[in-house]
Amino acid sequence: MYGICRYSSVCVKREPSHQSELVTELLFNDLYEVTENQDDWMKIRMEYDGYEGWISGKQHQEIPEEAFNTLVSTDKRIVNRPVEIFDCKILTFGTTVFGEPCNSQDHNPNEMISNGLQLLDVPYRWGGRTVFGIDCSGFVQLCAKSVGIKLPRDASQQVKCGDDVYFLAEAKPGDIAFFENEQHHIVHVGIIIEGEKILHASGKVRIDSIDQTGIFNKETGQHTHFLAAIKRIG
Repeated sequence: MYGICRYSSVCVKREPSHQSELVTELLFNDLYEVTENQDDWMKIRMEYDGYEGWISGKQHQEIPEEAFNTLVSTDKRIVNRPVEIFDCKILTFGTTVFGEPCNSQDHNPNEMISNGLQLLDVPYRWGGRTVFGIDCSGFVQLCAKSVGIKLPRDASQQVKCGDDVYFLAEAKPGDIAFFENEQHHIVHVGIIIEGEKILHASGKVRIDSIDQTGIFNKETGQHTHFLAAIKRIG
């Protein structure tokens, strides 16, 4: 069974329960495959990045497999503004619009940064992918999507993409920086911009300084995240 999101956004939960953790969100026109049913819930696999989770069956819109396959290969535009109105719906940054001319697909890092800067001060939300709340990896994924770069959903998956940049001094604007916890697990990600700065979602979408140790917050005078890897994508 296949489906398409017909709402501005739909919560995707870790377990089939309204009380369960939000792991990501479907955006309008996101395609997915239903892999399991449980009571009023459906487990889905998202077409764009293969991410899995549960949605309420009340928010499922079924489409035939033939229509699903057609839409996958249809020309599409990616919303690259914070919000726009389309078909009486509020579409947020990163949403797909079918049947319209594609955006630039030249993987331009300056354009990716410019798009991301429009989301400054958007609040952080674990699992969020909209301008009403977004997490660090969702932010980076959608910024990359806006210039034709396809990344997985989570930072721990994104770090496996692209080419290694071994020293911060060699990093360029648009490179992706990853950060680890004490157990050396990747737990945070952001986009390097000019002036030894990083654009990332932590509390809100913000700009902070970055050095070889990690992200330095001038407001607190402390490092908040510890650098693990830098990747050049596209």
